[in-house]
Amino acid sequence: MNNEQTIDDLLAKYIADETDTYESGMINEWITASEDNRKAFNHSKIVWQGTKIQQKVDVDAAWAKLNITKKQEIETIDNQGVKQVVKLNWVSNLSKIAAVLVVLFGLWFVANKHFKTSQYDVLTFKSGNQSIEKILPDGTKILLSRNSEITYPKAFEGNNREINLSGEGFFDVHHDSTHPFIIHTQGTDVRVLGTSFNVRAYNSQVQVVVKTGRVQFSKNNKQIILTKGQKGEIFANDNNIIKSEINEVETVVKDKLNSFVFNKMSLGEVADALSRKFNKDIKFSQNKIRNCKLTATFQNEKLENIITVIAETFDLKVDNQADIILLSGEGCD
Repeated sequence: MNNEQTIDDLLAKYIADETDTYESGMINEWITASEDNRKAFNHSKIVWQGTKIQQKVDVDAAWAKLNITKKQEIETIDNQGVKQVVKLNWVSNLSKIAAVLVVLFGLWFVANKHFKTSQYDVLTFKSGNQSIEKILPDGTKILLSRNSEITYPKAFEGNNREINLSGEGFFDVHHDSTHPFIIHTQGTDVRVLGTSFNVRAYNSQVQVVVKTGRVQFSKNNKQIILTKGQKGEIFANDNNIIKSEINEVETVVKDKLNSFVFNKMSLGEVADALSRKFNKDIKFSQNKIRNCKLTATFQNEKLENIITVIAETFDLKVDNQADIILLSGEGCD
């Protein structure tokens, strides 16, 4: 797609289910290219569905609106003053273009009216430099990790409860069997009815860990079902979804604010979690230290206390610098 006009044309055809396989592929690539593209597509789809257009486009009316006369041939005068007749065998194609333009104009009009009246109904919540709990209009509870963001409607309407996530959040979704809860993040969708799970989306990598219930995790046309004690992951530049068991291996479950439950988690992943929480990089003198497994629970503890416990557990030396904590020692095989 070379320009915005092409994007608009293809979006209109795609939402109306009129694209071929190649065009659908182009749109899918555009949607997954960025979070802004996905949001634009979702807004366009909502507006299109809201119009509930069920009537056929009147091509003749479209020509009339564009002030173009539909003729099979026209007369022209060349540079020598000779009259010539040109057959318009492309009129049928022009009529299709005119019809598409009329539809696009109608879509723009409805979208413009919709966003003028509802732009203040879409809310954004940012956690800042600390984890914060947020309760959505339907009663769903979210523990939003540091430097994360959610976008959600002031009131959930329609068949689904949909939000956008950037960063990480632990969700305790209010059960509603008739209105699925859907999280859009990094080109993926997490769909549930009522359950608790953690979603982490950083650097084009998305991870879903299920604490209770059942979750559908999907990207494009691929999807998996995750249940209690299972993890789904999608890595950067890869559409494959990796599914694994995490019962006694590795997980972070945040039951309360400022809580960590590490269950046989590698120090590499522990360091990543603590760095996001406390906004301070944690480094290791050698990679072998990252392999050590930690089982511990911390409730409302300062970072210094957590690091002290880790250092004493694995006989590590702590070098606390301005912006970095360096852990050195023999590590684990």
